[in-house]
Amino acid sequence: MKFALFNQLQMPKPWGENAEVRMYKEAIREAVHAEAVGFDAYWQTEHHFYTEIGHSSAPEIVLAAISQRTSRLRLGLGVVVLPCNHPYRVAEYVSTLDVVSDGRVEFGTGRGASPYHVEAFGYSPDESKAVWEESLRVICSMFLHDPFPGWQGKFYKYLPPRDIIPKPIQKPHPPLWVAATSPSTFADAARVGLGALGLVRLGPTQLAPAIKAYKEAIVTCTPVGGYVNNQVAAYAICGMDKDYTVGRDIAGAAGRWYFGENQAALQSQRFDSRGLLTMSNDQLIEEGIIIGGNPDSVCRGIEQWMNLGLDMILLMLGAGNTTHDQVMRGLDLLGEKVIPKFKEIASSIKTTVPAPDGT
Repeated sequence: MKFALFNQLQMPKPWGENAEVRMYKEAIREAVHAEAVGFDAYWQTEHHFYTEIGHSSAPEIVLAAISQRTSRLRLGLGVVVLPCNHPYRVAEYVSTLDVVSDGRVEFGTGRGASPYHVEAFGYSPDESKAVWEESLRVICSMFLHDPFPGWQGKFYKYLPPRDIIPKPIQKPHPPLWVAATSPSTFADAARVGLGALGLVRLGPTQLAPAIKAYKEAIVTCTPVGGYVNNQVAAYAICGMDKDYTVGRDIAGAAGRWYFGENQAALQSQRFDSRGLLTMSNDQLIEEGIIIGGNPDSVCRGIEQWMNLGLDMILLMLGAGNTTHDQVMRGLDLLGEKVIPKFKEIASSIKTTVPAPDGT
């Protein structure tokens, strides 16, 4: 199982002077440190118009900066909101990021976390899923054909043939993922051969059937891209310290802020987080809703996910009011006490296979 650091660039109010500048610089330092302590990837979300939940409106720029300070870390777009972006531009900047990073991009896509995103860009929430699917097919065609032969569809009625420049280093394109924000969307991911990026706030027990169904369904998929990305990832808020109580309370405070502040977006995923706010920090950890405490309890929490066949765990250490120093200490402990234990039993199963001829 691979380890990733996940960041939404959250910035709770009140804000001090130069708060955004400091937050961006700290996020880059955290990503660089994550590589140094043994993390495999760094994922950053795309959000628009959220004043506290996410100041990450252009993750490709932050990832480009990180790419110049790292050499091994995979760089995840988690995720590009396709109804908010034109296919030509997405294909161009994903390819550019792949070039400047020497082929380290993971390309996640999604329909948008809430209507608040997509309505501002001219689409109704009811059509955002169809827009996402058509846009993804257009972008894959841009990756797979040289030149792009053009497109005529429902939402993109006429896109003329063009040379899409540059081309990604990873051939025919970076690994493709989709945000799986409910158990049913894991099946959608499997149907078209995409990695399932589990961004729904459910614990391992609740999500186990969806992961099992994904692994079974993807065997007979019809891939939208050039190959099948047979991987499942899930994220968890994480807080860690040498002392269990300190780490538990870091994770608990972050989770409570996130579940409360993010209620509107979570409801758009048909998930009501209000019940989580009544649980104790210890209960949240025991249920796997958050991962927290000391190295031993964090290992137990991660092991719950690994036992489900998870391919990658995305740990969000910087949620809510968690400080930069707390994130860096957590990264140090993960690199020293946690990651080495799991690296010994990391899966060696090949996760990408060629698509059938003619697809």
